[in-house]
Amino acid sequence: MKCPRCKADLIVVEFDDIELDSCPECGGLWFDRGEMELLAGKCGCTVEALSARSGSHVEEARLKCPICRRTMNKSLFGDAEPVVGDVCPSCGGLWLDAGELLQVLAQGGGDVAATGGAQSPIVAYLRETFGARNLSRASTPESERRACE
Repeated sequence: MKCPRCKADLIVVEFDDIELDSCPECGGLWFDRGEMELLAGKCGCTVEALSARSGSHVEEARLKCPICRRTMNKSLFGDAEPVVGDVCPSCGGLWLDAGELLQVLAQGGGDVAATGGAQSPIVAYLRETFGARNLSRASTPESERRACE
């Protein structure tokens, strides 16, 4: 499967019944339908807080789904600091760019918000697997991320 952002081959990493597809080049993450909710539940986050809402006013380029190749919709996650995600209207998959996973989970409450992600076993695993650069709030600068487009 190819990265919808930079077209590199995605790598698959499985942990605790969650299979994530990660881009080793730009640091983005692909979630099949239901995987984000599963991850949120394991981190103690509320699924309602992580529900996507329309982000049609977002000027970021629309990406193609790596599964079905349909153009994905821009959706916003969280309220305080909305994160723009790409959601496939056909297969329900979700794409998050580098650094956006913890931002989304932190807005859902649970142990990620309470500890800043430092003590959550699953977040510690994600940091170790994908690198702190890809998961921290100090995410890749916008100019560097856009270089992959």
